Amino acid sequence: MNGWETRHSRIKADATQHDLRRAIDECVFPYIPKARQQRTGLLIDFLNMKGTSSETDIIDLLMLGENKFGVLLANLPGTVSATLEDISLIKTALRDQKTSDSSAAALRALDNFFSENFQSEKGVCAFYALLNQHERQINFASAGHLAMLLYRPSENKIYRLNTEGVPIGKAAVTANGKARHFNSSLPQIKSEVADFIQNDLLILYSEGVLKARNTWGESFGMQRLLQLIRKNGHLQPTPFLVEVQNTLEAFTLGEVQEFDCTVIALKNMLPVIDKSEMDAVASFKKKFLSIEDEEYLLQVAEKYPDARISELMNLLGDRYIELGHEAIRSYLTSPRAQSINKIANGKADLPQRENKKNNVHRQLLQEFPTRQLIFKKYEFRGNTGVIGQALEYYQNGKYQESLIEFMKVKKAIAESESVFCFFGNLYLLLNMSIKAKQEFLKALKLNPKSTHAICALSYVSLLHEDYEGAIHHLATAIRMDENLTDYYNFLKKLVNTVNTSSEWIV
Repeated sequence: MNGWETRHSRIKADATQHDLRRAIDECVFPYIPKARQQRTGLLIDFLNMKGTSSETDIIDLLMLGENKFGVLLANLPGTVSATLEDISLIKTALRDQKTSDSSAAALRALDNFFSENFQSEKGVCAFYALLNQHERQINFASAGHLAMLLYRPSENKIYRLNTEGVPIGKAAVTANGKARHFNSSLPQIKSEVADFIQNDLLILYSEGVLKARNTWGESFGMQRLLQLIRKNGHLQPTPFLVEVQNTLEAFTLGEVQEFDCTVIALKNMLPVIDKSEMDAVASFKKKFLSIEDEEYLLQVAEKYPDARISELMNLLGDRYIELGHEAIRSYLTSPRAQSINKIANGKADLPQRENKKNNVHRQLLQEFPTRQLIFKKYEFRGNTGVIGQALEYYQNGKYQESLIEFMKVKKAIAESESVFCFFGNLYLLLNMSIKAKQEFLKALKLNPKSTHAICALSYVSLLHEDYEGAIHHLATAIRMDENLTDYYNFLKKLVNTVNTSSEWIV
């Protein structure tokens, strides 16, 4: 049995009709024996659907030791006329770095190789990952490539793993428009290390997957890919890739695409060793945000465009504070082409209805008159030193520190409507909407006519996309106080939005 047959023997009989590597037989075929995969507990497979473009996806899987593997996904631009022999040389150059423990160092070596052998103005986008199965760790680096995704079934969350880096082998253009020499990328590629746990699924994918189009001109896009991963991420790599291919073919009606559609899937089947799974998860979350958390970060940054990173961190709360200043900066400055909301051709990749829904909801949150609720000056009678310090933190935007100080003396503060509203505001600023709601309900219990609490509950409802609740609370507050002009104007806009968008508001 040859290598190709061995690989396909892993697929169930009813799935053998799916050629996971259509037209890959003309390439240098990467292969890691099934026995090695089972012994190390790291399952690996890939899907490659060739496109009509002269651009080519390069896939390589390397065995670097009993428990160490390397995975490369790169895209050769159409201007690089690479033969099968050239592709073989590229893979040989990568294997020369097999003793290195740095994925960034391996990409830098490839940068030198391209400098000597190819001419490319665009450069080569590449992602390289070193997996140490003994340590349950991955060392990865990106040279301008789309980020790797990690799906964690235990949380049903997807994380985007990326590093700073520019395409390798990028030529500098001279005055006459010709590429004469290469612009080294050495200082601009960084590697990162992440722990993974049992059943984690790692996914590398090419731009061709996002750019795949149906007969109506819609792109497959990131949102559909994320939905596909959440639905099938519990599967092992081969059946997962079968589902990927089925979904892509159903979306495109089997039409051959312009660009290669490539997906590499890796799944760890073994529990962590030398540390608890809880420690491994905690270590991971200190470095990376889930896609949902990243989206929220971007929404808050758009809402407060003039805020410093430290101020954003205080607004966002503990989950973001533990990441640190540099990580937040990296997320905020990452290219929009790698954002989960856009693809490289500049068109929104979400389905039109979902994209409209997200945009409208974001706009409503931005236009809600929150300043009248949040940015108020508070005074507490009989100020102690602790309360004075807490209020100073609050006025300076250090909301986490303010909450910590207030918790020390909260029992000594007399309960009142304004106190409950104050703590509700503080929890809102820390992105703790459930806690905030509890405080505002306490304020209403003391004073059922507290328009501050009622308007704040409207904002909490809006946060959770409860449009009916938001309208009800605002209408109630306006009936109590005719001077709430800003809230009245927003209510009219909200009602109009609901009436004209009934197809997605439920």
